[in-house]
This record gives sequence, structure tokens and C-alpha cells, in this order.
Amino acid sequence: MTIRLRLTLLYSCILASTLLLFGVALYSFLQLYIFNDLKSSLKAQTNAFQENAQYKLEVDPSGWNLSIRLDKFDTVQTGMYIQAVNLINGAQARSINLGTVELPFSHKTLDEKKQGYYVTTKVQHSLFLIYNDPLMLDDHVVGVIQSAYNIGVISKFLSILRFLLVSLSLLVVILASYIGWLSARRSLKPIYTLIEETQQIQSSEDLGKRVQFQNAADEVSLLSKTINGMLERIQTNYAELDRLYVNQRRFVADASHELRTPLTTISGNAEFLQKIWTAYNGTPNRLTDKNEMELSVEALNDIVDEANRMRRLVNDLLLLARADAGQQIQKNSFEVKPIVEAVVRKAQLIPKSVHFRVENMEVLEGLYLAGDKDYLQQLLFLFLDNAFKFTMEGWVELQSSATADHIVFTIRDSGIGMAAHEIPHVFERFYRADTSRGVTPGTGLGLSIAKWILDEHEGSVEVLSNPGKGTSFVIRLPILQGQAD
Repeated sequence: MTIRLRLTLLYSCILASTLLLFGVALYSFLQLYIFNDLKSSLKAQTNAFQENAQYKLEVDPSGWNLSIRLDKFDTVQTGMYIQAVNLINGAQARSINLGTVELPFSHKTLDEKKQGYYVTTKVQHSLFLIYNDPLMLDDHVVGVIQSAYNIGVISKFLSILRFLLVSLSLLVVILASYIGWLSARRSLKPIYTLIEETQQIQSSEDLGKRVQFQNAADEVSLLSKTINGMLERIQTNYAELDRLYVNQRRFVADASHELRTPLTTISGNAEFLQKIWTAYNGTPNRLTDKNEMELSVEALNDIVDEANRMRRLVNDLLLLARADAGQQIQKNSFEVKPIVEAVVRKAQLIPKSVHFRVENMEVLEGLYLAGDKDYLQQLLFLFLDNAFKFTMEGWVELQSSATADHIVFTIRDSGIGMAAHEIPHVFERFYRADTSRGVTPGTGLGLSIAKWILDEHEGSVEVLSNPGKGTSFVIRLPILQGQAD
């Protein structure tokens, strides 16, 4: 069932119920008012008749008798019909307008009620409202005075009124339903327009389209704004998913490329060793061949190096996969200076051809961070290792400083540097500047891991670089307030 039909039926039911209540109330009020007025008039006229009528008890040879005369009662002016019945001898006295017509009554009802009551009955095919007032003697009913109105005209009027109310109500409901059907269509036209526009957006698959609407304070405008907001959010999420899909494809391609090189080396060297040692099985005296022994050792060294490289790559990939899965670093409070000193000692052991200098270590005295010691060491070591890789000659510097809220580590080098368009990509996985590809060893995952560790510690990093003039990484970490143990 459509909303339009529901609204039409709802309006029609409300109108029909209203008309029904109005019609029943009007009819009941008129009927009650008219008949109450008639009954009051009958009772009042009956009381007046008893005052003006001449009736008395007489004694005759047969016993007590009731004598009634209606000569002085004017029935023409009142429009009433009067009948007095002597229940002792059965004699009756009627008003002139009744003629020979008798008004019916019930002896049993008179004996039971012993007071005036009303009945509605047909007399000579006409409907009469009759008031029966008993005449009492020693708690016995000895007669009855009846006054009546011919209510045939009133009954016909009420019947016509019922017919008019029902007919007009039906006509009004039908007319109102038709008008409501048209009005609902006009009222729902903006919704139909909204449906058409959303269907066009759905069929076109262009999430950049938006629903057009008038800026009005109604429900349709609110719905349109909500749909536009939802489309905008879907478009943003879709773009983000598309970007992640592209990154994933590039990630898989880069990972496959990085793994293919060591696998090729391992496979080639293994095949070479297989050929040499297979030949030794047939001629054991060839074990004294010095050249083949040296080549075998070199092949084994290559296999070990490439296996270690693959192990480091797999470990880095596993760490990044855990980071993508939402792994969080467990944080504890610790002093910063011992951690930095350990990093400096390890950095001294890295094979390098540049001068490494450390400045302002004393500012770290008594400063604490909230985080993980091992991850913080790895963070600083990754930035230093990156600086050593891309600095062929010159120097690498680790400088420490502190503000009211942050510890600042600045790692500078005099290496090859980067162009401005390369800086935004340095933390992307497997990304390396074009000038370093194939020249500088590495997988391109170190800075990605460092960025994740930095984010987990609620820190930030700023990169400054110029081609041929070196690079600076400015790392900021929030100081733990309160100096916990």
C-alpha cells in the first residue's frame, strides 16, 4: 500500500468518523429534545385536564361508580387527544377529535406501575405518543386518563433527517477522499521527485551527484539534506577504499618485488651448489678444487644474507600487518635519557663512512615519556639508520631539546636529500626516492614502521629536505607530566 493511499484512507476515516459522531450527536439531540418536549407537554396538559375535567365517585345500586365529563376541555387548541376510561364499569369519555378511535392501554401495566408512563404505538396506521395517568382509589386503579400526540409527522421528519445525514455524509466522504487523493499526490510530488533523482544517481553510479532541493524547513528538505550527507560520506569512504585498494595492490606488488630478488638469489645459488656437490658425488678427489670451494662459500654467504634480508622484510611486514589490525602499544612510564644513550651506542656500531655526532643529551635529564622502551629505541634507530643509508659522506647528527610539553629530537644529515614532491611520500610503504632505487639497500618499510610507532606515542614528525643538501627529521614526543617512576 502506497503512502498516498494510506494518507487518503487515513483522512477519509477521520472525516467519516467525525461526520458519524456529528450525525449521531445531532440526530440524538433533536430526537431527545423533541420527545422530551412532547412528553413534558403531555404530562402538563394531563395535569391541567385533571384540574378542569369533572370526574367524581358516585354510589348507584350496583356500587361505586366513576363519573367523568370532558365538556370544558379544549383539545383543538392543544392538538392533543384525550381519553378517560372508567375501569369500574368500562365507560369511556373521549375528546371530540378522537371520534370513535380508542387509545390502547394495558390493565396489567397500570396495575404494576400505578403511576403515569409513556408508550409509543400505532393507532389507525398513525404513530402516537401516549401518556397514561392512572386514577387511584384506596391504592387501587379505578380509571385511566390518556393524553396523546400524533407523532407521525415528527417520525417522518426524523426518518428524512436520518437519510439526509447518511447520504450527505457518504457524499462528503467520497468527495473528500477524491480531493484528499489529489492533494496527497500534490503533497507527495517532492518525494516522487526525490525518488527519481536518487534512482538516477543509482543508475549512473556517479556518487558525485547530489539531490537538488529547495532550502525549506520541511521534512522533504531535511530528507534531501540527509541523503546528500549520506552520499557525501559514501563518496568519501568509497574514495578512501579505492585509495586503500590501490595502496594494497602497490603494497603487494612492491612486496613481491622485494621478495623476488632474494628468492632469485637463493634459488640461483642453491642450484649452483647442487651442481657442484652433485659432481663431487662421482669424483670425490675434486674436493681439493680451491676455486670451486671458494665459489661454494660465496654462494652460501649470499644465501645467508638474502635469507636474513627476507627475515627482516617478513618481520617488518608482520609488524605493519599488526598495526593495520589495530594493535596498540602497551604504555609505561620511563626515563628518556637511558633509552637515547642505548640508541647512540648501537648507532656507533653501524658500518658507516660519515661522522656521527650527538648534542645536548643533558637536556633529557629527569624527563619521562609514556610508551614502550623497545619501540622508542626502534623509532630513533630507524631514523638514524635511514640517515646513514642516504649519507655517503659528511655527517649525521642527533640533537635533543625540550619544551614545556614536548621532547624534540632532530636528526640531520648531509646526504643526498629529497625533492619537495617526494617528502609527502617518505612514510609510505616500500617508497624510496627514485635516485636511491637500486643504489641504496633497504625495503622502504623502515619509515612506515617509525611513523606507526610515533603515532602510537601521540608524537609528530616534520621533514625538511633539499636535493644534495641533506635532510632533517624533527620528532616531537609529549612529556609525561608528574614524572612517574
